[in-house]
Amino acid sequence: MANSTSGDSVLARVERILAAFGSDTPVLQLRDIARSARLPTSTAHRLVADMKQIGWIEPTGGQGYRVGTRLWELASRAALAEDLASVAIPFMSDVHAVLRQHVHVGVVEGDDVLFAERILGKKSDVPLRSNVAGRLPLHQSAAGLVLLSQYPESFVREYCERVRDSSFPEGIPAERLMSDLRRFAQRGYALQRGRIDEGTGGISVPVRVPQAHRPVALGVVMALEDMAAAEVPGIVQTLRVASHGISRALGAL
Repeated sequence: MANSTSGDSVLARVERILAAFGSDTPVLQLRDIARSARLPTSTAHRLVADMKQIGWIEPTGGQGYRVGTRLWELASRAALAEDLASVAIPFMSDVHAVLRQHVHVGVVEGDDVLFAERILGKKSDVPLRSNVAGRLPLHQSAAGLVLLSQYPESFVREYCERVRDSSFPEGIPAERLMSDLRRFAQRGYALQRGRIDEGTGGISVPVRVPQAHRPVALGVVMALEDMAAAEVPGIVQTLRVASHGISRALGAL
């Protein structure tokens, strides 16, 4: 695709426009799109007009825009996320029925865990940051940690060098993280307490997948008071039963 005077391709500029929309900013005005995408207003206006014409962006009335249903239609055809979500939902429902907590399933996507599906615990007051098609850095959530524990130490060291986290101004402590990951790998599940939201934690187990499939994790998010040491084995066992079912449905067993 043709480059702009700044060297950006049209595709790169379109991607920045789409990335401006999120769970906290589902509707944006043109000036907000231009600012977030680092584009001149005239360029943003032209690209938004083209994207609106093909259904990638829709007007909301007034001056607002949101991501269009055509883009959702195309994205929903992504085989990995679609297949994983459709396979996992029945087993996630079983976990939810037993534990009454938030349940999610995610897959490795670069340095992040990409969440393919989630079920909200209707009676839970705990915030859930794992939006469907949303991402979190691997080291932050229990799902990400159990995924990261499946990689060699060389990958973890490189990950700690390239990923930035404001909670660790001097860099993610690689030795401490690797120590945690070795423990998670040995016992077959990961715990995260208070790393994302105070008073909230998560427990996650790996899902066995076919050889060509990226690593997958199944987990729950709950209040720390529900994660007492005596409760953890029962939670883990519930997740493992569901994980086994997902693995079987994926053809990994």
